Formats: sequence, structure tokens, C-alpha cells
Amino acid sequence: MNTHSTALAPNAPAPGWPDLADVDLLRTLVETERRRRRLDAAMRAAVAEAERRGLAADTGYRDTVDLLTDLLRISTHEARRRIEYAAPQPRSRSRKVWRVLAAAS
Repeated sequence: MNTHSTALAPNAPAPGWPDLADVDLLRTLVETERRRRRLDAAMRAAVAEAERRGLAADTGYRDTVDLLTDLLRISTHEARRRIEYAAPQPRSRSRKVWRVLAAAS
């Protein structure tokens, strides 16, 4: 990558997409996805912690959905989706484990 490229500079003005070198565009795609995943993980963790603490009730909101819709200016549907996404997911046993258990009995 060209050392003068602004493709990965987070606060740089958006480059003209047609003028961006292919390698810089590819690196921008990868870096943007990496950042998006990190931000998604941070949001999930923050929403889960707000739920765990009962932050909505402590700050005068009816529930976390109301808190998120007001605080983040998102729809009720999106707030519910984020809360559901942040909730711990039960882990299922893999098929391999089930086969081992079945073979042992």
C-alpha cells in the first residue's frame, strides 16, 4: 500500500472511490469490516450490561427498549433486536459430542 494513502485513516475525508487504488479499496473493505465487528461486539456487551444492571428502571425508563429508543434514536424494532442479540445464547452440543455420547451408551 502507498504510504500516502488515506484509505485506512479513520478521520480522513472519504476518498473519491473511482480514484482509489484496487489494493487500497480491498484493504478498506477488510479494515471497515474489522471495525464494524468490533463495534458490534461493544454494542452487544453494553446492551447486555445495561439489561443486567436494570439501567432502564434506574434512569426512569419503562424498560431497556424505551431506554435504547430514546438514547440511541433507534426504532422499537431495532432496540428489541439489539437486546435479543445481546442476550446470552444457549450453547448446543455439537454433533460430534452427541456421536461420542451415543457410542458410549
